[in-house]
Amino acid sequence: MSRYLVNRCICHSRSFKEVKAFAKEKDITSVGELQAEDFCSCGCGLCIPYIELMFETGETEFEPGVYYKRKSNTE
Repeated sequence: MSRYLVNRCICHSRSFKEVKAFAKEKDITSVGELQAEDFCSCGCGLCIPYIELMFETGETEFEPGVYYKRKSNTE
């Protein structure tokens, strides 16, 4: 397990906790809706898989690469 966790959108300098609260407040359920609000996931895109996991699981901190590990286990 990495001692570092993925917990933010770097380009917009927003934690996933902030993103989750904003999404709940605005009734947003997808990365595309967050992008339309220009709130996060509009720069490099590295956070997109983690934001998708946030919507799926409710978690706001992730082991680096966990999205890809989970995806390969479901295929």
